[in-house]
Amino acid sequence: MNDRDRLDRRGFLRLSALAAAGTMLAACGGTASTPGSAGTTPGTGRSPTQSAAQPTPGAPGVPTGVPSAAPRASATGTSAAAPAGHGFGIATPVAPPSKYKEAPTLGSLVKAGKLPPVEKRLPENPYVVPHHWLQPGKYGGTMSWVCSDTSDWATAHDVQESMYGHSPVRWLRDGLEVGPGLAESWEANEDLSVWTFHFRKGLRWSDGQPWTVDDILFWWEDEVHNKELNPTGGTPLEFNSGNGKPPQLRKVDGHTLEIRYESSTPLAVEYAAVWVKRGIGPQWMDCKHYMKQFHIKYNRKLNPKKWTDNFFAKQDWATNPDNPTMTGWRPKQYKKGRFSIWERNPYYWCVDRWGNQLPYLDRITVTNIQDPQVMRLNIQQGKADFVHGAFVGVSLSDVSTIKSSPAKLDVHLWDGGTGAGSAFWFNLDYANKKYRDLFRNPRFRQALSLAFDRKTVIKTVYFNTGDGPTTGTMSPKALEFNVDQGPQVYKQWRDSYVEYDPAKAKSMLDELGVKDVDGDGWREFPDGSKLRITLDYTTPGAPEHLGKDQVLQKNWQAIGINAKMNPVSPTGYGDQWDAGKMMSNAAWTASDGPSLLLYSSNFVPENEPLHWAPLHTQYYLLKDTPQAKKELNVDPWKRHPPRLAPGDKEFWKPVGRMWELYDRAKTETDPLKRNKLVWEVVKIHVTEGPMFQGTVANTPYVEVVNQGLRNVPTRDDLGKNGYRHGYAEPWIHPTPAVYDPETWYWDNPAEHS
Repeated sequence: MNDRDRLDRRGFLRLSALAAAGTMLAACGGTASTPGSAGTTPGTGRSPTQSAAQPTPGAPGVPTGVPSAAPRASATGTSAAAPAGHGFGIATPVAPPSKYKEAPTLGSLVKAGKLPPVEKRLPENPYVVPHHWLQPGKYGGTMSWVCSDTSDWATAHDVQESMYGHSPVRWLRDGLEVGPGLAESWEANEDLSVWTFHFRKGLRWSDGQPWTVDDILFWWEDEVHNKELNPTGGTPLEFNSGNGKPPQLRKVDGHTLEIRYESSTPLAVEYAAVWVKRGIGPQWMDCKHYMKQFHIKYNRKLNPKKWTDNFFAKQDWATNPDNPTMTGWRPKQYKKGRFSIWERNPYYWCVDRWGNQLPYLDRITVTNIQDPQVMRLNIQQGKADFVHGAFVGVSLSDVSTIKSSPAKLDVHLWDGGTGAGSAFWFNLDYANKKYRDLFRNPRFRQALSLAFDRKTVIKTVYFNTGDGPTTGTMSPKALEFNVDQGPQVYKQWRDSYVEYDPAKAKSMLDELGVKDVDGDGWREFPDGSKLRITLDYTTPGAPEHLGKDQVLQKNWQAIGINAKMNPVSPTGYGDQWDAGKMMSNAAWTASDGPSLLLYSSNFVPENEPLHWAPLHTQYYLLKDTPQAKKELNVDPWKRHPPRLAPGDKEFWKPVGRMWELYDRAKTETDPLKRNKLVWEVVKIHVTEGPMFQGTVANTPYVEVVNQGLRNVPTRDDLGKNGYRHGYAEPWIHPTPAVYDPETWYWDNPAEHS
């Protein structure tokens, strides 16, 4: 997924967090017999998914430092018992040290009486960052980032999405485990319908005021359930019960929250780990003592007709330095379209095992360079100290240039975890019925998949890295592909229509009646009318996707399909797609693990309409709401929003079967039974698919690091102690937040002041 794709996607998710009817995720399952907690002994029994090969410097056609292709069929694992309520392992927290240290600048403020001592600023039991590669660091210095973002989203929000400070629990070991966060323990009742989270005592916002469960209830009661802020009345799917109904949240005391669901909701804790919260994904909380002054319930002086816009502006803490935060750095200054500056939060609630309060770095600066080429030049010149390639569109093709630059830069190649690389899919809810019927015919999509020369793309775009070729799957690192029969299920999906066989593709199209009947060299519809396929992508387009699309265009033209790449302005693209007015998406990926059930929009149309069945997705988002029952006599493509319901003539039956299996899986408490339901959905992808076409799985993601910046994990670091070489692509496994940038430090801070 290139930078612009990410921005479009992030913008959709961010804006829909309250405005859409049901925005985020749905729940899935785990076993239950005894309550589980953050202190439970881990019990996954799982091994890393992909055993990627070691780097092969100097290999022909491969940039120095890029790992070569991973062995096929290397996804292995066993199905050991996990703690109650979880399909994943539970990390044992590191005990906090007996004494704490702080940054010298904060120590000076303590001596001057401007700050409480560090012991008073930390909770009773701080979170201790557990990563095995960490070394004690040095305080001080600034880390510089760059972004290339014409929409200005990344100027403030790339840093926001890189910090885990608001998350109740966290992913560890590259998505194999969940561990404590703001919540230090949790438990559930026998049927996993009631979950209780125990938050750390003594947590404080960045302004020094106490954090309490009231900050969660303010978001839930006064935002999600406020008709002016959330007109549709929908609740975030991530928070809903396994049966899709909203839960009841109850404050037990200031640091204990009970969530009572209508049905078994076995992976409620895993949902608490996805995204970074209070940014992309459901908020989970807002700073009540600050935000209530902008809420009409608490401030009757506000204009009843205008207060909501101002509320949302103040709520965006990444662009509003006055809004307190729980993250390691807090925003200090923001200039739209130009830069943002982040400074150390003196009340950050995390330490390292040596007792040093984090973060080490004084500040982070982000500079917006809107020309991507100028941005790349700045990176090559060493003007950025850390670059997460997924944020700015830096890819494998840039590695050689960066490594040969005079700047002292290292390039780390973390596993992406994608299931497809650059992917393509048709809009299976396309408004034009003739095209829609053809696109929904699996034989047509299978024929085009067989006509795709993936090996050429793997060589020219991905430099022979990753696990491929692949028809296109969800992430091979996902839990369900690494237990019991999972590796075989993954292999079947990956290999289903992957063989490059243009002759067979032509024969299949002939059988469908898609032939060249007028002798112009291009195949027509069975009725003889013109057939033209557009490979739609938002401008300007990342090299990864453009390279793949050029091969795809050439391959399909070679079998007589009149296919043309079609650049589209990003302005309004999402609305056109959701309404069925765009034919295809030729510039996206598919991954979103660590479970196929945690964020499923490319697997099951249930959350984000920007995938292959947008009208079906928009119905699922609205089901069980009053809006779902409206406009039933209106053409589905003219409804508000456009949507296809099970009773509609054009409803696609394979989606209905997916929904039935998916909904059962969300309440299934037995992990083996739940996995079997997931595998049944995979079978639909094989028999009725491909729903999307992929290229290669688990390709490396580029991380550029100033050589003086320490504690940034290398690929080797991420291959030890149970980690699995990274998991950088899925946003629900937020990278680099999962590697705690608050622990990074300069070897010589004075040089970076």
